[in-house]
Amino acid sequence: MNEQDKYLFDLRGYLVVKNALSEDQVSDLSDRLEQHRSDNKRVFGSDRTRYPEGARSSWSASSLLEWGGSYVDLIDLPSIAPYLEALLGPDHRLDHDYIKIDNAANSHKLYLHGGGQGAGGATDLVGPTDGGQCYYRYNNGKFYNGLVAVGFELDTVPPGHGGFACIPGSHKVNFELPRDWKISETQQDVPQCVDRVEAEAGDAIIFTEACAHGTVPWQGDGERRTIFYKYCPHAVAWSPCYYNADRYGELSDRQRAMLMPPSAFGGPNEYSRKIWERVQADHAELERLREELAAAKEA
Repeated sequence: MNEQDKYLFDLRGYLVVKNALSEDQVSDLSDRLEQHRSDNKRVFGSDRTRYPEGARSSWSASSLLEWGGSYVDLIDLPSIAPYLEALLGPDHRLDHDYIKIDNAANSHKLYLHGGGQGAGGATDLVGPTDGGQCYYRYNNGKFYNGLVAVGFELDTVPPGHGGFACIPGSHKVNFELPRDWKISETQQDVPQCVDRVEAEAGDAIIFTEACAHGTVPWQGDGERRTIFYKYCPHAVAWSPCYYNADRYGELSDRQRAMLMPPSAFGGPNEYSRKIWERVQADHAELERLREELAAAKEA
């Protein structure tokens, strides 16, 4: 993260990283998405606050990581890792993930949410009770962020069609977003203070959730498919669900550390690691017993 990046992020609350994904990664991510896609669904993965119907896991909601391939690689992507380390520190964790799809059939209003020192305020459209995990400050040469989002674009969105938007600088504002600006029914209603952030397929948009943001109503052909991976310092959490690294195939030590649940120890500390390994072992035993019980009922 060079000096220009630091300046722009501090100024605006977001950055666009060009070509964060290779063409092969964009293709793999897209192919795996289309394999799981249904026509009547606009969000895939999970914000990790709810269990899918029929899920048996006791503390881990569904995740895009279960799709394998490049979805696992995104946990700790080399082109993004330096930005996350600068913005969150070396011991950060993946909090939740999902894919959002916008097209003519899935066009919705612009809901600006977040912004300000802490959260979006008492009437915020998404997080009025978020516990203040969406914060931003810079002090003594160091960034301090709560929830930081990385939006990986699978499609190039032409100007005027829609896509990510935010109010630059709102991550440092001291007043709540005016009520009349929170919802825009059409593109013509979008306030002039809103930046419509352009990005091409393979680019990534990194932003602090303390910045007021949302999605511009879709207008035009094609669609926008955006993968969101959202990160926190290790002692901060937005989602009440945690990842179980045993469910996602072979992972590097760093990837496994980034999937650990939140704690003040920060990452793979020997105390927190032992506790979490015991939890994972207990969960594996529970799954084995459930399978035995199901087999016994069928016999």
